[in-house]
Amino acid sequence: MTSYPLHWYFKKGEPIKTPSSLDGIDCHKEKLDRSKGCTLIFSIGMTLELPQITLATATVYFHRFYLRQSLKEFHYYDIGTTCVFLACKVEETRRNLQDIITVYAQKVHKLILEENSKEFCQWKEMIFNYEVILLETLCFELTIEHPYKILIRLVQELQGSKKVANIAWALINHSLRTVLCITYPPHVVAASAFYIANKLLDSKLDTSTECSWWKIIDVNFKDVKDASVLLLDQC
Repeated sequence: MTSYPLHWYFKKGEPIKTPSSLDGIDCHKEKLDRSKGCTLIFSIGMTLELPQITLATATVYFHRFYLRQSLKEFHYYDIGTTCVFLACKVEETRRNLQDIITVYAQKVHKLILEENSKEFCQWKEMIFNYEVILLETLCFELTIEHPYKILIRLVQELQGSKKVANIAWALINHSLRTVLCITYPPHVVAASAFYIANKLLDSKLDTSTECSWWKIIDVNFKDVKDASVLLLDQC
């Protein structure tokens, strides 16, 4: 069975407590702030034409960061932008820091910056400083396994339709805006997206594997159902 580092996931059966909640930020505001940070990540990514895998990595960094740091101390827009910068390097889809800061300033502050301006230099220094904090908070664990490849394996082995694959893929993309990636490991997320997609299309899984298809990727079906509820609740 595949194992994943448990320190990046909420513990089952325990009340969810984050540094932000301990600082007095209620769960609704934390959910909203996380969503805003992820929206900025995707907005910057679309403008800079970054591949989906880079944006997925950036959002996982973002959610993991706030497992150990508080939104009260670090603004979600600043950390989101820093996550994009780091993910671009890790996934070898490099973009100039100047371009990242320029897009960030336009989208968040409605400013057009000159490269040598005082404001640009301040934001450049800020990103470099936050990158160090981000790396330390992530314990330099920068390689992320995403649900996409696992989903493809499921679709291929179970001869799922293209429609099922597309809907499941879209559900995984949406899940990145939620805390699903720090609640369940990637194989559970992939299975839940696949399960929901089949239900939405009223597709019948292969009868020879219908009762145990989830075992193909070593998941517990209760986790699949619980993750599916969480995902649908946040759609």
